[in-house]
Amino acid sequence: MLKYLTLSRGNLHRGTTKKARYQVAALNELGIASELLIVTQKQGKEEVFEQVKFFYVETVERKNILSRLDRAKKIRGIISDIITSLNPEDILYIRGLEFQLLYYPLAFFKPLRKCKLISEHQSIEIKQSLLYNSYSSVIIDLLLGNILVGQSDGIVGVTDQITAFWSKRLFYRKIPCITIPNGFHVRSVNVRNPPLFNSRDIHVLFVGNVSRWHGVDRMIRGIAEYRGPARIHFHIVGDGDEIENLKQLKNTLTPEADIHFHGFLKGHDLDTMFDTSHIAVGSLGIHRKGLSQTSELKAREYCSRGIPYVIACGDSDFPDQFPYILRIPADENPVNIEDVVSFMHKLSNNPDHHHAMRTYAEENLDWKVKGAKLKGFIDKNFCRLPSTVHRR
Repeated sequence: MLKYLTLSRGNLHRGTTKKARYQVAALNELGIASELLIVTQKQGKEEVFEQVKFFYVETVERKNILSRLDRAKKIRGIISDIITSLNPEDILYIRGLEFQLLYYPLAFFKPLRKCKLISEHQSIEIKQSLLYNSYSSVIIDLLLGNILVGQSDGIVGVTDQITAFWSKRLFYRKIPCITIPNGFHVRSVNVRNPPLFNSRDIHVLFVGNVSRWHGVDRMIRGIAEYRGPARIHFHIVGDGDEIENLKQLKNTLTPEADIHFHGFLKGHDLDTMFDTSHIAVGSLGIHRKGLSQTSELKAREYCSRGIPYVIACGDSDFPDQFPYILRIPADENPVNIEDVVSFMHKLSNNPDHHHAMRTYAEENLDWKVKGAKLKGFIDKNFCRLPSTVHRR
C-alpha cells in the first residue's frame, strides 16, 4: 500500500493539503491502494475524509520554544510509529518535512525500516531558506541534506530543474528519479463565465497564500507606473506572510489605486471572483528562490477554470507558445501594464478561450494524468502495489 505523509498547518481546504487529498484520490481511482496521513494542529471540529487519516498535535505559540520542542517530539513519535507499522511491500510517499531536523525519527533511516520511501520535492530547499533568511535550515541542509535525502529509495521533483539538482547532488548513489509536475482536480472547480472585455476597466486577479516569491509587488508597482487610459482593478485573494508588506507598498506608491485585499475566499465567493476577472497573475518572483521553472498549483487552477494569466517563469506543463499565458521577464522590474492590456485585446478575439483552457487542463493537468506517471514509476522501480482501495 502507498501511504502519503504530509504535515499541515491546519487548513485542510487549501494549498498543498488539498492537493494531497486529490492526489491520493486519483491514485486510488487508478488502482493504487493509497491513504493520506496528515499530521496537523487541532483546530475546532475534526474533519472526516475518505482515504485520509489524521494525527493531531497541539497548537503552540511560535515564541514558546519548550512547547515547540515538545510538539516536535510528538510529531517525531507519530512519524516513527507510521514507518515501523509498514511492511516491505508498502511505500511511504513523503512531503512536507523539508529539513526540519527535529521531525526525523531513527526509523526514517534505511537500515531501520522495512518499507520503501519516495520523497517529493517542490523546491530547492536551501535556496528557499536563503530567501527567508532561515540560516539554521541552510546549515542543516549543508551538513545533513545529502544524508537525509539519500535515505529515499526514489525521488519525485515537480520540475526538471529540481529533479536535476537532487540527481546531481546524490552522485554517491543512484536513486530512481522522475519529474512529475503538479496536477489539479479539474472537476473540483467550475469553468468560469468570463466577463465582457472592454478597454476601460480591466480586472486582474491573484489567488494564493501570498509569499514574497509570488512577486505580487511587481504588479502593484506596475499599476503605480501605468499612465494608460484603462482602469486596472487588482484583486488579491488569500492571506500569507506578504500581505502586510503589499498593503504598505500600495499605500506608499499608489493609495488611490483600485487594489483590493479580499482575504481567503472559497466556494461561491471565489467563483464570483473568477467570473468577474479578465486575467489572473501567477508567480512573478520565482527567480527569488533561485529557480527558473515552477509547477505552481494556482496556474493549474487558472487553466482549469479557464482564465488567462501572467507568469514570469517556465512551466513544463505548458508549451512556450501556449496562447493563454502572457510570459514576462524574470526580473525585479514592475509589470508593464501596457503589455497586459494588449494581451487582453488579443484574447478578446477568442471569446471561447475559457473552454479551450478547460479542455487542455482535463487532458494534461488532471491528477489522473499525473497519477498514471507515478504509477508507472512505482511499477518500474519498486513493485506493483495492491489494488484494493482502502477506506476508513
